Amino acid sequence: MRKHWKYILAITIIVVSAVGGIIVYKQTRAAENSELYKVKRGKFEAVLSCKGEINGIKATEIRVPKIIGDRDLELWELTILDLVQDGKSVKKGDFVVQLDASKIMASMRQEMQNLEKEVADLNNVKIDSTVTLSNLREEIKNARLDLEYNKIDLEQSKFESEAYQRKTQMAYQKAENNIAKKERDYLLEKNKLKVRVGRTAGWVERRQKKIAKYQEAMSLTRITAPEDGIVIFGKSWEGKKFSKDDAVPTYEFAPAIATLPDMSKVLSEIYVKEIDIAKIKTGDSVRVTFDALENVTIMGSIKNIARVGEDHKDFDMKAFKVIIELDKTDEGLKPAMSSNNEIIIARLENALLLPVTAVFKNNGNPFVYLKKQDEVIQQPIITGPENEEFVVIEEGIEEGDIIVLEPPVEKVLVTKN
Repeated sequence: MRKHWKYILAITIIVVSAVGGIIVYKQTRAAENSELYKVKRGKFEAVLSCKGEINGIKATEIRVPKIIGDRDLELWELTILDLVQDGKSVKKGDFVVQLDASKIMASMRQEMQNLEKEVADLNNVKIDSTVTLSNLREEIKNARLDLEYNKIDLEQSKFESEAYQRKTQMAYQKAENNIAKKERDYLLEKNKLKVRVGRTAGWVERRQKKIAKYQEAMSLTRITAPEDGIVIFGKSWEGKKFSKDDAVPTYEFAPAIATLPDMSKVLSEIYVKEIDIAKIKTGDSVRVTFDALENVTIMGSIKNIARVGEDHKDFDMKAFKVIIELDKTDEGLKPAMSSNNEIIIARLENALLLPVTAVFKNNGNPFVYLKKQDEVIQQPIITGPENEEFVVIEEGIEEGDIIVLEPPVEKVLVTKN
């Protein structure tokens, strides 16, 4: 019986060993047959790609004439009745935009009605002043005659009693006081009427000046090009290009209706998402290409990054405006042309590179599967910048190391502590 159990035990050990060997063999073959990558060095470049728009660094702005934006006129916005085609070449003095003058005309008519009323008021005030002052002067004249009569009585009273003399003297003094009072009243009334006439005349003058401003504004609703160039229409605060029937704000700091860019020096305006803005800085090199121009590539650099993000229709988060200045121009470049901008955020000449797919993470810590002879080791690494294909390895592996690109079977894996 004991001998029988020995046979069973021996057979069991043989079977288990055989099965284990087969499993290990298959797992080892699986590791050997996995796709491998030999670590090597090479040039590396990481870029941030953004769409943009081309414009001249300098541009002549075409704005609503200042007189139309005068606060006195209260013309806060005017409608565009007609305009030239966006991107059209124009000469100095050529038509660009026609603004609706109906609001100006209506306001001017109202001012003219107000002016008629105020002119009539001014005339009435002048007539009243003339009549009032004439009456006062007549009263002063009569008071002086009374004084003369009292003077005669006073001179004749020397032949009369002392009481009568005293009475005539008091009458004379009273007549003198009356003249002084009437002269004072005359001066007060004259000054009061002068102020009234001046105030009413001032209203009339202001109305006349305002009407003159309306007339000047009317003549400037037809806006022409201040110089030769290509017309590029501006955008409203909502980011929409001005077009026919749009309302254009007239105040001083409103957006320009259009510009005439100088394309001898060119910039590209782009917007960068807030999650990427920390990757770039002023001075970074930029490679710029254009959908409309084949085989044209122009280098540039970041000149300005907005300090504050803003809402943008093409992003679901805040975006920052970035200005890129191109190193040169090209005769084919036109204002508002689309540009493809590759901001070079990293460039290395001799970097240790691995495919992005070869790097794995454990609790946020990167590692690779390093093959050493018949073993596969989980090797921790320190990574640098990366692009769509490769990641730079700073520590953990060396040039020539063999990396397994797929996770091996656990039986073959050896974890490095």
